[in-house]
Amino acid sequence: MRWRNVLFGFIILLLVVGAVVVNQTGDEETAGQEEQQSTEPIQPDRDVKPQEGFAAPDFELETLAGDTVRLYENNGKPSLINFWASWCPPCKVEMPHLQEAYDQYGDDVNFHMVDLAFNDNFDNMTQYIEENNYTFPVPLDETGDVAMTYQAAAIPTTFIVDAEGIITHRIQGAMTEQQIQAIMDDLTD
Repeated sequence: MRWRNVLFGFIILLLVVGAVVVNQTGDEETAGQEEQQSTEPIQPDRDVKPQEGFAAPDFELETLAGDTVRLYENNGKPSLINFWASWCPPCKVEMPHLQEAYDQYGDDVNFHMVDLAFNDNFDNMTQYIEENNYTFPVPLDETGDVAMTYQAAAIPTTFIVDAEGIITHRIQGAMTEQQIQAIMDDLTD
């Protein structure tokens, strides 16, 4: 019985010492991170889930029109990034409202209507765009890398990125006309 008490005490002592060491190591790492963050710009990381308040991961994609777009070449303007596919009913609900926003704000806001081309039928997508007279740029995510980087598992998913490259909004699901209008008004004020 005494042997068990000694063993139990020894295990408790090891756990306490281990917790203290881990806590001190964590404090040192956190202090180093805080110091680094204060002196270096935020660097997007493929393994980090894009969230409001963090830098948006850069991407470069070819559009349906054959142009190449890159998020970080934003000309000092904020950006709207929308992940969608032609087979997605909620995407189709918000598309007319996004076209209206593009018509009204396209000179002041970069629109990236990223089609999940790796998971969409190209002919159906182009037919859908043409039949509805959508004129916004449609970058094609043919490999799924951009959607994976942004962790856009559900569509539609929309990111609003300010002119400095910081995500200000992440919206999963179809946006209403009022939501889009409010976001655009905030971006352009």
